[in-house]
Amino acid sequence: MSAPPSSSARSCSWVFGVLGAAGLTVSALACAALVRVLDFAWSEAPPSNAAWELEAPPPVYGPLPELTLRDERGRPVEPGQLQGQLALLPFAEAPLPFLRQVQERLEADGIPVRVVLASSRDATVLHPDWRPLRDSGRLLLLVDPRLQVRGVYDVNQGPSTSERVITDARCLRTCPPL
Repeated sequence: MSAPPSSSARSCSWVFGVLGAAGLTVSALACAALVRVLDFAWSEAPPSNAAWELEAPPPVYGPLPELTLRDERGRPVEPGQLQGQLALLPFAEAPLPFLRQVQERLEADGIPVRVVLASSRDATVLHPDWRPLRDSGRLLLLVDPRLQVRGVYDVNQGPSTSERVITDARCLRTCPPL
């Protein structure tokens, strides 16, 4: 037969029992705290359809080239008159109808934009990639308040051009700098 457990063995098993119960209690409390933290974090999360990417501002293509500029009535416009405002420069003989809608939508958002007709007799002042668009009357430039070209568009792309111009112009006002 086995000998009855000694009092030191009983006290040792009692201590292990208490430590085990305390460990389980601490683990249960830690899990409960984690669940509460995660529940709080998920309740503050944006909806699942929210964009998680930051929008990058449109690239800088360089300073506004030397162009002949005129307003919608045909009066000359000096490049310095565009400083401090957004400007759309279509290479066209007359204002493009869709630009009026773009201008109205941006102004409704508190983003004033000026439409100025552009032309250039010297083809070398424009980037070589832009010349075919200019020659066919399809080139549109977005110029920022510091007179930097920030958008180059093909006006024949239809509604996608309008949306891209609006997105880029809004971003120039709201996106963080690069």
